[in-house]
Amino acid sequence: MATRTNKRKTEEAGAIPVSKRDPELLRRMYRMMVLTRAVEDRMVAMYRGGDLLGSLYTGHWHEAISVGAAATLRADDYMAPLHRNAGAHLWRGMEAWQIMASFMGKATSPTGGRDGTLHYGRLDLGSYNPPSHIPANFPVATGMAFAAKYRGEDRVALAFCGDGSTSRADFHESLTIASVQKLPNVFVIENNQWAYSTPLSLQSSSETFAIKAVAYGIPGVKVDGIDVLAVYDTVAQAVARARAGDGPSLIEAVTMRMHGHAEHDPADYVPRAMYDEWSEKDPVERFENVLLEAGVIDADTAKQVREEARQHAIAARRKALADPMPDPSNIEEGVYAD
Repeated sequence: MATRTNKRKTEEAGAIPVSKRDPELLRRMYRMMVLTRAVEDRMVAMYRGGDLLGSLYTGHWHEAISVGAAATLRADDYMAPLHRNAGAHLWRGMEAWQIMASFMGKATSPTGGRDGTLHYGRLDLGSYNPPSHIPANFPVATGMAFAAKYRGEDRVALAFCGDGSTSRADFHESLTIASVQKLPNVFVIENNQWAYSTPLSLQSSSETFAIKAVAYGIPGVKVDGIDVLAVYDTVAQAVARARAGDGPSLIEAVTMRMHGHAEHDPADYVPRAMYDEWSEKDPVERFENVLLEAGVIDADTAKQVREEARQHAIAARRKALADPMPDPSNIEEGVYAD
């Protein structure tokens, strides 16, 4: 049955008191968000210092979406992340040095250096390599969900895309198939205000992206993308719905892209006032303050977590730099063509 965007549900997402939540889960989510920021900050420095072979795409201010969504999955569920979702990769068990090695084309990267920059994933972790152009991962996630349903497996497929991706045909085709087949999919739109240099006002006339779910006869929810608990609760409900056989859901998580589309992009088309406004909405700091106020962590713990994440990122860079480049003699291994 078609449902409209539920504003009240969005406002209530994350309303479960922190005191009623698993403190170990909260602390792990915090550690992963801090680690994600530290790793990507280190990679920005690596890019500017010439350590990386190509460009760099980061997920600053996307940490709550990546970690909050990934935390709802079981280890055997599928995930189709994007270039803003390093936090989701780290949550699933990918090493920080593997992410760095991917942007350096090293033999130790998940693709063995056969694919560049952001196209990394680990099928052993249920994490699919993001393809170009996004959301080309949506059809793959739909296929994953179809396979799970066909085989009678209790698995969910979570996929991410950006706001600009909603203009592409594969977005619509995937949601159409998933809704008609009642597949166990959860589709997350990371609305970070800009599709490269195209603002929201030139992308869609819809009031929200979540409301597009009405056209597919599935639930659509808009959520605060800098509130990791709101993201977690909203995605968890969608995952539970998918696992129960009730079909897919569409979630719009609103945040801001705080760097350019990639590090080579100065993003001078973005009004300075937007950056000033969103700089006060850091999702990592916000969650840290929530946990401090609730007594889940104390100031010393927060300081320790941040320093451990910084050292982890430094060690990851050191290893990735020292790792070998691919051996040209086996360049054709693992490469397929029709």
